[in-house]
Amino acid sequence: MTNAALHNHDTEQAVLGGLILACQNGDEKRIAATTGLLKPASFYSAPHRMIYAQILALLQANQPVDVMTLDARLKSVGEDDRAGGFAYLVELVKNIPSAANLVAHARLVRDYAVRRYAMGKLADATELLSTASGDPVADQITAIHGILAEINDYASTGERRGLRHVREISQHWIDDLEKRQTQPDYATGFTSGIPSLDKLIAPKNIPAGSLVVVGARPKMGKSALMVSVMDHFADTHGGVAAFSLEMPDDQIWERYIAQKSRVNANRFYTGMDDAEWGALSSAMGVALDRQLFIDDTPGISLSHIQREVRRLRADGVKLSLIAVDYLTLMQAEKAERNDLAYGLITKGLKALAKEIDGVVLLLTQLNRNLESRSDKRPMPSDSRDTGQIEQDCDMWIGLYRDDVYHEDSPYAGTIEMILRMNRHGGSGTAVAGFHAGQIIPLEQSVMETMRANAEEAAAANRKPYKRGGFDG
Repeated sequence: MTNAALHNHDTEQAVLGGLILACQNGDEKRIAATTGLLKPASFYSAPHRMIYAQILALLQANQPVDVMTLDARLKSVGEDDRAGGFAYLVELVKNIPSAANLVAHARLVRDYAVRRYAMGKLADATELLSTASGDPVADQITAIHGILAEINDYASTGERRGLRHVREISQHWIDDLEKRQTQPDYATGFTSGIPSLDKLIAPKNIPAGSLVVVGARPKMGKSALMVSVMDHFADTHGGVAAFSLEMPDDQIWERYIAQKSRVNANRFYTGMDDAEWGALSSAMGVALDRQLFIDDTPGISLSHIQREVRRLRADGVKLSLIAVDYLTLMQAEKAERNDLAYGLITKGLKALAKEIDGVVLLLTQLNRNLESRSDKRPMPSDSRDTGQIEQDCDMWIGLYRDDVYHEDSPYAGTIEMILRMNRHGGSGTAVAGFHAGQIIPLEQSVMETMRANAEEAAAANRKPYKRGGFDG
């Protein structure tokens, strides 16, 4: 493809001239549409990139945009000569009678930019296949899926990976900052849907690009937590892809719909009354409209997850959450030690969280050594063969149910979510109800009663409750 097919100089001029006119006329609708479509890198011509970047800078600073202010801005950053000078700015505006076709011209510039980006990336893919690297062809195909995902991202957002000027980065930060200051309900990150946990991780919540690891011994509620978070993300944040290496997909679905409908899953086997049928029907009606996908392929590898996620994204699915149950059942690459092999997986999942601009929720089984401790509340160091986890994850949450170990526990019917590590905020313990395999928010009054029971038990010198505990 020739350079002529990859850009159009006149169209780029029309966008810049039209945008300056729109700014002078206060045409906010066309300005917003154009700046939403184009980034400085969308322009093929280097002078045009410079001019557009400074228009954005003036808009961001709430300063007027015309030939005079733009020329002064270019001079202040030492780019006036390279951008063509004052005479070229005058020419841009002079050649455009109005801003009527501004958005249409901007779409053409965007299309050219996507074609250029795609051509470069496809050249990378061709080089990958033609180079005798010794990598298995399956790994090369996985890498090509990643390249195609980058093309899809660029086509959707106009943003590319790699070095970007801070002007471009600051645009997003300023937009986000303004929303935080003016919209009380605006959340910068993702919420979990569990009120006590969301209170603990506020105000940053779970930032996009995070790897969240949940560690626990068997029967502590890992799968229950996973389906609860899946339900909230699907309802609130976007698409969800779940990879279950432990349970078949129909069992995951059963637990999911039980959590959503608040119907005890045992009733699916013993018979339901009219109210339960109604709750189930209502929950099914909502859930089936959600972007929710489940894969129960046994012994999957990291590359399998990458391929399936990228296939969904290529189909237009905007994922907010990838859930994996659980790490040590995954097929790991050969390495000198198990922790190094699983470390490659956690690094890859962290990278995938950044790729989807969402969250990866990774469940992991903990060593049985913690059973020998008096306080069996888990620590990150209890992770089985996964010492790399602490370096790779953004949050580490251990699950603990006291009534699993003590029949007369004052914490009966609860699950503790112990946030041991949080790169974006504080740590602590969140508590929720746990009944029939479901996570249930607790009322403050219930938590206060349980705290009183725990304090009474501690006063009676009942050692299991002298350490740990929880905060309401």
